[in-house]
Amino acid sequence: MIMLTDDEVALLRSLLTALRAIKVRDIDKALVILSKQKHP
Repeated sequence: MIMLTDDEVALLRSLLTALRAIKVRDIDKALVILSKQKHP
């Protein structure tokens, strides 16, 4: 197993959080687009 410093752990955690936020935002956008298409 790889040992990480506290700084590296913090960086990884912030990157994962940012990625998760981007995915959620994209999913929300897609849902809005889909709901607009169903109800013109």
